[in-house]
Amino acid sequence: MKSLTRQFLFAIGLTTLSLTVLAAVIAALIFQRELAQRQVAFLGDYVRERSLNLDRRFASLTSMQTAAAAELQRRTGTLNATEVQTLADRYFPLRPDGTRRSPPEYYDGVKRTDGGYVYGMGAFIRDADAVPTYELAALVASFSVVSDFGQAAGADLDNFYFFTPNTRLVMFGPKRPDRLLFYRQSAPSDLDVSGEEMTLISLPTNNPRGETRCTRLQRLVQEADQIPRLGAACLTPAYVDGRFVGAFGSSIELTGLFMSAVSETLPGASALIITREGNLIADPAFGLGGGPSENQVEALEKRIGSHAIAEAIKVHPHQFGVLESPDGRAIIAFGRLNMADWNFLVVYPKRALMISAARSAAWVLLLGAVAAILQTLLVIYLARRHITGPVKRLAESCDPDLAPPSRRRLAEDEARQDEIGLLARALGAERAKAEGARSTLEERVRHRTAELEQANAEKSRFLANMSHELRTPLNGVIAISQTLSERQTDPKDQELAELIVSSGRLLEQVLTDILDFSKIEAGHIELASEAFDMEAVVRRIAELHRAAAEGKDLSLTWSVTPEARGGFLGDPVRLTQVLSNLLSNAVKFTQTGGVSLSVAAAGDDLTFEVRDSGIGFGDDVRTRLFKRFEQADDSIRRRFGGTGLGLAISRSLLDLMGGDIAVESAPGAGSVFRVTLRFPRAQVAQSAEEGVEKEAGLLGELRILLAEDHPTNQKVVQLILGSVGLTPVVVENGQEALDEIERAPFDVVLMDMQMPVLDGLSATAEIRRREIALGLRRTPVIMLTANALEEHVKAGQAAGGDRHLSKPIRAADLLSTIAAVTQAPGDFAEAPQSGHKAGA
Repeated sequence: MKSLTRQFLFAIGLTTLSLTVLAAVIAALIFQRELAQRQVAFLGDYVRERSLNLDRRFASLTSMQTAAAAELQRRTGTLNATEVQTLADRYFPLRPDGTRRSPPEYYDGVKRTDGGYVYGMGAFIRDADAVPTYELAALVASFSVVSDFGQAAGADLDNFYFFTPNTRLVMFGPKRPDRLLFYRQSAPSDLDVSGEEMTLISLPTNNPRGETRCTRLQRLVQEADQIPRLGAACLTPAYVDGRFVGAFGSSIELTGLFMSAVSETLPGASALIITREGNLIADPAFGLGGGPSENQVEALEKRIGSHAIAEAIKVHPHQFGVLESPDGRAIIAFGRLNMADWNFLVVYPKRALMISAARSAAWVLLLGAVAAILQTLLVIYLARRHITGPVKRLAESCDPDLAPPSRRRLAEDEARQDEIGLLARALGAERAKAEGARSTLEERVRHRTAELEQANAEKSRFLANMSHELRTPLNGVIAISQTLSERQTDPKDQELAELIVSSGRLLEQVLTDILDFSKIEAGHIELASEAFDMEAVVRRIAELHRAAAEGKDLSLTWSVTPEARGGFLGDPVRLTQVLSNLLSNAVKFTQTGGVSLSVAAAGDDLTFEVRDSGIGFGDDVRTRLFKRFEQADDSIRRRFGGTGLGLAISRSLLDLMGGDIAVESAPGAGSVFRVTLRFPRAQVAQSAEEGVEKEAGLLGELRILLAEDHPTNQKVVQLILGSVGLTPVVVENGQEALDEIERAPFDVVLMDMQMPVLDGLSATAEIRRREIALGLRRTPVIMLTANALEEHVKAGQAAGGDRHLSKPIRAADLLSTIAAVTQAPGDFAEAPQSGHKAGA
């Protein structure tokens, strides 16, 4: 045992020393590299910020000049020919030399008739007799625009002006030492700037998108002091009624700006500004006031390698970045100045960068070596005191052949704040935790169940909202396109309208499938138990798909054996949904031949068989046919569409009803889907819906109130009712509906569920309350809403609704429902229907 302890201590000491020294060396190298990378990244961020600050000086002009161009368009449009001539003679009267120039008072200052003040203005218009009417109007309007905008931005700009390519200028420049006397008095009458860069960059041929652009850096001379300054002109084209009339511009003096940009930089680095082509604009080696000679500049460009740097920046994909200099000696951080198309550079020698990083990393290496020695000694000491000793005692306490250590020493080990003590306490804590977990298991299960129920409620709320939001526009698309189809006289137009209708129906079916599947997964499907006539249900399903079959030149037949006829007790809506899915698939995947639906019975056991002569499928498809989102293959999805949920929903509904489904098929030989169900026999009264096609008899006979806040849905119902001569009274919320009913009775109320002020459920409940309180006749209320989930149907019934029709609304369903509730007033109140037939 002692020998093992010594070996352990020696091994752990040597290993610790070796690993610590190795880790220190690796850490020093990584730190050096990381530090260099961080310095490079900092350099890039620094240049980015400096570049943006420089660019911001130019970019602020864009918004102002664009706004001035828009105001010029507006003010020019308010002037007539007489006003243009009058204002032109006032702002810039005609001079003997054939020019128009502004009088002195507009520079010195004069009050305007509207209470404003004009000052600092100067104007020069060449060839005054040849100025086109539209250009003169623009110049007149620009006088007030330049004055207003120039005064607003006077604190930031040296000047603000509007000029045309024909050397006609209106300028605001109160700070100019020359007081604009050159333009107001001394400029020659044939002054021509049409060939200047400021004119060329604003012409539509050179600037088709009307963007703000700046000239190259120029040396600006103001006559009063003859002091050369560095600057650029930035201009934005202006259009009036789509015609180019000139440009707004301003000159920016850049001497002080660029001097600070290149002189204030990071220690050890140098800053400079070059053009896109690599020509040097600003460098700490020369000032910007007078500047060096051309030979000095060329020599400096060659030493720096500015042209090669510019070429490397051109191919860089980003506006800001860091790259290595072409000669490999320096790190260059750059930023493109968008408005002037220049580059701001900060050059940092790579050698200085590596030396700085290495010096910092050396401290890491030195500290690592010292730490390695101290750590080795400390680890050996701690291992002897806190590991080998306690482990030895624990081992002795577990060995029955050895005398156990004293309880006092074991208690001391358990009380120590080390690994051994932690292990002892951890074992005790785990035992306590296990006991606590057993005692709180029920509470945690209850809490988790509550969380799951809340998540499920949120999911249901999302489904309800999605159903409402999608069905509302679908209502307009389907109903209005169906009306358009009926009104078309041209076969091709009718075919296009019918295509819109069929596409809307397909989207509605996709939505219904998804919602049904979600309700099935959540366990929210509740089966009804009501008496129905089997032959009537089968006939309705077959007739529903007959049009689609005949549209593909397919035959669709159906039959019910005598044993299967009569009444049964079950859920006819879900049975309809299962058979409708099977018939829909049969018609979809059959190109020639026909589809048949047959029903047979043996006692209470029913067999429904859907047979087609379609494309069929093999055994590999059969194994996954009833899984959700599954189709035969991707080509089926591309050719025929669909969600792949129809058969999965049918299987789930059959499971709920205690039924089964089987399929027989072969590729190219069609398919047979066989459904077996058990429904007990029941007596069926004469259906109130049999043969309800009396919509024409409603013409002019009924007063109908429509409570609907959505304009499209209002129009849809009006079109449907208008087709049989009915004009509803339309209100936009439940409170208005109550007010209308109080003024005069109605035969039918069509009530939306979600409306402002007072929703449909509250309004319906209030209608029923008033009827009971005042002893009034019960008014039929049909809930007409995009809320199609089962809970919405039940909520409508609980509020007092008699029927529930879901959007998108079918004209036949709406009219037949109105006929049913108005022609059988004694029956509908006692047994309100949910209206699944209409898409609930």
